[in-house]
Amino acid sequence: MNNEKIDLIEKILNSKNIQEYEISHIEKKAYESIFLKDRVDNEREVTCFEYSLRILSQRKNETGIGIVRGNSLKPQDIEKNIDICLTLSKINLSTKYHFPAKALIDKISIYDKNVIEAPLDAKKNLVEELLSKIKQKKEVNPTFGRFRVHVDEIFLRNSNSIDVSALKSYFFIEFSLKAQKNGKLSEYWPFVVIKEKKHLDFSSRIEKWAKLALDTLKAKPPKPAKDATIIFSPQVLHDAINPVIDVHASGKAFHEMVTLFKMNEKIASENITMYDDGLLEGGFATNNWDGEGTQHQRNEIIKKGYFQKILFDQKYAMVENTESSGNGKKAIDGSVINGISNLEILPGEMTLDEIISIIKEGYYIEQFSWLNPSELTGTFGAEIRNGYYIKDGKFENPIKLGNVSGNIIQMIQNCVYISKEREFFANSLFPYMAFKNLTVSS
Repeated sequence: MNNEKIDLIEKILNSKNIQEYEISHIEKKAYESIFLKDRVDNEREVTCFEYSLRILSQRKNETGIGIVRGNSLKPQDIEKNIDICLTLSKINLSTKYHFPAKALIDKISIYDKNVIEAPLDAKKNLVEELLSKIKQKKEVNPTFGRFRVHVDEIFLRNSNSIDVSALKSYFFIEFSLKAQKNGKLSEYWPFVVIKEKKHLDFSSRIEKWAKLALDTLKAKPPKPAKDATIIFSPQVLHDAINPVIDVHASGKAFHEMVTLFKMNEKIASENITMYDDGLLEGGFATNNWDGEGTQHQRNEIIKKGYFQKILFDQKYAMVENTESSGNGKKAIDGSVINGISNLEILPGEMTLDEIISIIKEGYYIEQFSWLNPSELTGTFGAEIRNGYYIKDGKFENPIKLGNVSGNIIQMIQNCVYISKEREFFANSLFPYMAFKNLTVSS
């Protein structure tokens, strides 16, 4: 991997006698096919790069942090950004902070060799396979879609001897499937980011998408219930659980005393064991190192319902006089946010079908129109886009519209069943999970 761009930026930083700095650089390549109906309508290739700088200005008991982003490598533009960053570092004072120092980092691969060596060939083969599977589903009609192969090169260097890089590949799928019968029209339009080629699984993915499009034609509003048992899909769980755990398990939340979790206290049902795992094979956030260059780890957050570990980045580790757990995330603006990497919940002992079979009356939710729980309180309310009403251990009819409401913190305390099956969705590996005492309104 080529780090000439970082060399250039560092040379100018040194010429200005900047003592404490961090350079982060990412180069992105995307190879995209755009579909109209069941054919390729357009092909695109996009390459872009950008860098971010962080400069520290030390005071007696405080540190100022300047942050800027740039995408020009003209020396005069780099100098201008450095000057702005230095000025900001003298203004934006916070708690004492130093960049992490170099440490031994275990090597893991986060790219597909075939994709890196021949991305266009890889895309061509996968597009042909995807379209072949879609054309087999005669009962639905494709309208629009995209498939992308992504390759990212990421570099991080600081003045404290950290100098790391990573090469990453992943995939993006978006496809609309339309169903029509007796004058009724429905459409299922999913999109998903997938890290590993083996998880694309076009056959089962398209089969599921087509079924959801067809079932929506006969969907009804849900039957209201104040104490409902509901099974959530891994995608729904990602949207529900990740933002809440991201806040309440963080060192930042503990330092600011806004977390609802306490060490070694029960915060979830005993059947829940959860990890934050920055080394998880197949996780979208997997890398050797976090956004500050600290070794990623596998951190047990919840063990059989009990809270086990606070997730720290460098800043809040220093504040609490401890070590970073590898949970400094690089934000779009170049800053570092204390939060999760990949979340994993261990599987249960029952299949999804077995869980459905023992529910006398309940609901299964595949997808909401939106789901944005309050990160601090955990409360949420969301409209059902795709789901099923469960009666006497089987799906009785599809449901849509209506609303599910509850609280994520209470929900994980009321988990009654966890499936053996698990699925990746972006930076989570979750089973299907059933919860009691939720509210459904029509």
